[in-house]
Amino acid sequence: MTVLENARARLAGRAAPESGWSAEAWTLAGVIATPLRWVTGWLFFSAFWRRVVLAPAKLDPTSPAWNGKKINDFLPHSLGIGNLLEWLVSHPALLQVFLVGFTAVEALVGLALLLGLMTRLAALGTAVLSLGILLGAGWIGTTCLDEWQIGAAGIAGSLTVMLAGGGPWALDRLWSPRSGGATPGPLLRLVSSGRLGGEGSARPVMLVAGVLAAASLLVTLATNQVFAGGVWGRLHNDSKAPHLALSHAALRPDGTVSLEIYRDGGPDTYGAFVVEAQVLDSRGATVESFDATQLAALPATAITNHYVNKIKPGARALVVPLAAKADVMLSPASPARLAEGTYRIVLTDVSGAAWTTTATVS
Repeated sequence: MTVLENARARLAGRAAPESGWSAEAWTLAGVIATPLRWVTGWLFFSAFWRRVVLAPAKLDPTSPAWNGKKINDFLPHSLGIGNLLEWLVSHPALLQVFLVGFTAVEALVGLALLLGLMTRLAALGTAVLSLGILLGAGWIGTTCLDEWQIGAAGIAGSLTVMLAGGGPWALDRLWSPRSGGATPGPLLRLVSSGRLGGEGSARPVMLVAGVLAAASLLVTLATNQVFAGGVWGRLHNDSKAPHLALSHAALRPDGTVSLEIYRDGGPDTYGAFVVEAQVLDSRGATVESFDATQLAALPATAITNHYVNKIKPGARALVVPLAAKADVMLSPASPARLAEGTYRIVLTDVSGAAWTTTATVS
């Protein structure tokens, strides 16, 4: 409605219909979004609280509980950020710097949301962090899509708070005229709370809200499909059962086996337990075998790990944690005499699962 139409309406003794949203409408939006703001804020601040106060071992690189191993867990099926994760887990010192920085950011944006201080900027931060969680760990979940749900819901909740602002129960309220402050300008409202845009049409805000809603839904559907086949086709769960990828296999005539082992699937709560390694000829006959006792007694020099998560001998097996990658050499107790040809190398887990690759003696 133009200024002239507003004036005519006032002269006619009737209120002019609003073409935009009033300050009261934005206040109500902040009130309605308060549960999302508080819960989302705590979800992120609690990550800092756990690692620094309740369980500081999570930030200790020398501890088995170090969260760097968690970052390593994300690697096998991460989406779009695999190169970054691989670089981090290949450089443990820099990974520690990243973890401390990430934890500090979680503390800042989480506390800011809880207090309603620079609410929209904080909500943008939690939206970005949620996207990182979704892309990195969205595939992990043994019984349900745990990490995917956390990331997708975190994005949607953060974007909702980012649009609504903090409302009356937020520190951003201190800048309002009712609290004795000056009227906040457009830039301050953009990063804190209050009306978005001018006093004119509400359409720009509705357009932005529609774009963000569509984007969050698209990201949710796309990642659900990629990680679990949850939109169409066959459902799958890469964190359900352990899986090993075997590569770069080599076999010497004396029966010495070398290969790269990468645990690229299965639960993050326990490893694969390799209890037997066999070398089979073209007829399927076993020409060399390494049992659980031999695998559990492998010397440190026989294993070259690449990442933070490490393949290592256990009490009764060769233990392969999620996302661990290493070059492993198996030397027979008594040298063999293998004829030229192609052989199969088979690793068997305690569960009975087996993985195969080939190697040639020439």
